[in-house]
Amino acid sequence: MKKIKSLLKKYSLIVSLVLVIGIIVGGYFLNKNMRLEIKKIEEEIKTKHSKVAEYEKDKENAPSPQLIAKLTKEKEYLTRKFEFMMNNFSTTYPVIPEFTLYPAVEFKEFLYFSEDRLYKKAGKRRVRLPDSLPFPSTGLASEDEIVILTLRFEVVKDLITLVIDSGVTTIESISPGVPQKVAFYQVLPLKLKISGTSNEIVRFLKYIENPSSYFALRNFSVARAGGEFFSVDMDINAVMLKDYRVKSSEG
Repeated sequence: MKKIKSLLKKYSLIVSLVLVIGIIVGGYFLNKNMRLEIKKIEEEIKTKHSKVAEYEKDKENAPSPQLIAKLTKEKEYLTRKFEFMMNNFSTTYPVIPEFTLYPAVEFKEFLYFSEDRLYKKAGKRRVRLPDSLPFPSTGLASEDEIVILTLRFEVVKDLITLVIDSGVTTIESISPGVPQKVAFYQVLPLKLKISGTSNEIVRFLKYIENPSSYFALRNFSVARAGGEFFSVDMDINAVMLKDYRVKSSEG
């Protein structure tokens, strides 16, 4: 029994690493299946919509009342399935502020105070953040740039908050990509590099996989960072409904 305990203690880091990789792989395939299911539903909706459009142009060949009843039932089924998928995929979305009076100045103030609060929260939880976040520190952005920059910042802020709450030791780097429109939702790709113990990393992965999270893990790589620490590079997608909530910058 003592020999077994000794072996477990000796190889605990390796066991932890295997556990981390196993959880990451499981989460990756779960999110992949979820995305494929949503894509399938999108195609079904597009097909039904195109048929309806054709019938509106050629009413003489429109379906019979019996077929209409059948299609109505199918529509209700797909609607319920779609709502179920969306409710289980995510219940939280970024809250995007709106700047109306002096957008460039308001955005600058918003960015300054929001970053300051984020760094203070990280400091209290003893989580190290990069020296700076990938947002402009000088000059004034145009209104078109502000829309994208604000969305990027809110997503980055939510992801960093997840890392802080999970207690991961260090965020080495974080980089948001370009938002992409996909049917009824948007996808914002991000690159994230963190380092911490196996327990910290596992906890962070659980936070990502939580149904309330709108983040989906795409790719990852794990490396030993020395001692009991591991370094993880991740490609993550933020999946958001197009009508994400908007709040006034004055609120």
